[in-house]
Order: sequence, then structure tokens, then C-alpha cells
Amino acid sequence: MTYIKPQLDTDLDIIPGEDIAVRAKKMAAAGTKQVSADIARLKAMGQPIYYEIGQTLVREEADGRKFEYRLRDDGREEILGELV
Repeated sequence: MTYIKPQLDTDLDIIPGEDIAVRAKKMAAAGTKQVSADIARLKAMGQPIYYEIGQTLVREEADGRKFEYRLRDDGREEILGELV
């Protein structure tokens, strides 16, 4: 089966019956696009974002500073230090 490679930035519509590999790429691209938009929105609101790098929990402030943190048993954050 031959198919046209989708333009992932502009053609994210799911087409019934399309190749599953193409659909998977479109879904991954749509997810990446949405996550980027959500991160930009949170940063514009001055809110931090949270993620992991390996086993390290990271809190990134809206200004780009990154901190390693841990969650205490009571649910509060404890900043362990700034990541450079």
C-alpha cells in the first residue's frame, strides 16, 4: 500500500481507514503540539511546570529556572536545589 506522508504540522485530521502507522504519527504530533501549547499557557500565567528527568523531579518556574524537589509525606514540596 502506498500513501502520501502527512504534513504533521498542518494535516492532523484522522481519516477513517488510513494506515495505522500514519494515524499513530498524527496522534503523536497532535499530542506534542497540545503539550507545547499548554506549557506556553502555564508559563504566560506565571505558573511552574513539573516533569521528570530520569528519576529527578523537576519544577521549572515561568522564568526558566529549574529546581529539583521532592514531595513530602504531607504533600508539600521540598526544594532540594537549583538545577543548572
